[in-house]
Amino acid sequence: MAAIVRYRTGIDRQTGKVLVGFDHVRQSLGVIWTTKVNRRLMLLDFGSSLRRFLAEDITPSLVMEIYDELVTSAHKWEPEYRISDLQLVHLKRTGGLGLAHGGTYYPEGRFGNYAIAENANTIYPLADRERLSRAVA
Repeated sequence: MAAIVRYRTGIDRQTGKVLVGFDHVRQSLGVIWTTKVNRRLMLLDFGSSLRRFLAEDITPSLVMEIYDELVTSAHKWEPEYRISDLQLVHLKRTGGLGLAHGGTYYPEGRFGNYAIAENANTIYPLADRERLSRAVA
């Protein structure tokens, strides 16, 4: 008898549409990486400290610190995804900076079940012209 996979569902913050599976994880990672630590009531250690790297000159050691913060916060707060590949990339379409990452998606990781695994990868825009213009306005 085949087991039924319990995919996590949620609502897309931009469109209001239903998110299922890795799409929900993708949004969750964005929330984790853009939420400053000590900003959520009752969950003060949620988020990441990526903002401390703003306005710094990018050096190899700084990139390693950024990677460490990204992976540590994702692994701490997202039980359904384990990052194995991480790369800063130039987003040609928007002219911004993005984060290409890949890893293993565990649909039932939130239940402690790591027997079901799928490969997953995506690109998360860190900064692009459109997002920057909305932030300034």
